[in-house]
Amino acid sequence: MRISVRRPSPALVISCLALTVALGGTSYAAVLALPKNSVGPAQLKSSAVTTKKIAPNAVTTAKVLNGSLVKADFKAGQLPAGPTGPAGPAGPSGLSGLERVDATSVTNSTPSRTAAMACPAGKRLLGGGARVNPVLPQVAITSSYPGDDNTFQAFAREVTATGANWSLTAFAICAVAS
Repeated sequence: MRISVRRPSPALVISCLALTVALGGTSYAAVLALPKNSVGPAQLKSSAVTTKKIAPNAVTTAKVLNGSLVKADFKAGQLPAGPTGPAGPAGPSGLSGLERVDATSVTNSTPSRTAAMACPAGKRLLGGGARVNPVLPQVAITSSYPGDDNTFQAFAREVTATGANWSLTAFAICAVAS
């Protein structure tokens, strides 16, 4: 038994050829028709060129516009340090001659005391404090604060009668400050 194979008709051959040209031929022709370096920013859509689409080492130093890179474009340590700038003006001298001075009230059994301590001449008050001598739970420091820019003062009194002799010491932290 013999199977006969029919030849395709000329119309079928021409339509297949036309379909092949329509699907691939025009894009091939367009690539061949573009002159070299004819595609630029005007022809590219925004964000069309991404890092993944650029071949390794395609962008070289010669292709980067001078002055167009910023510090963020470099890794740490890639940029050399610039020249040292001029020295700035000297700052204030700060603190010197720091000392603590104190004054103690009389020692007796009177129920309240006041003590104050002033900084030596030329020095300024930085802070201060107070203490009761000896420490008695019945005696409380009722206030302690700077009396002015140069004096620290404290007040204490018996909360309950002690009948004991005690004193109050006020101390000031002083220094020469510019």
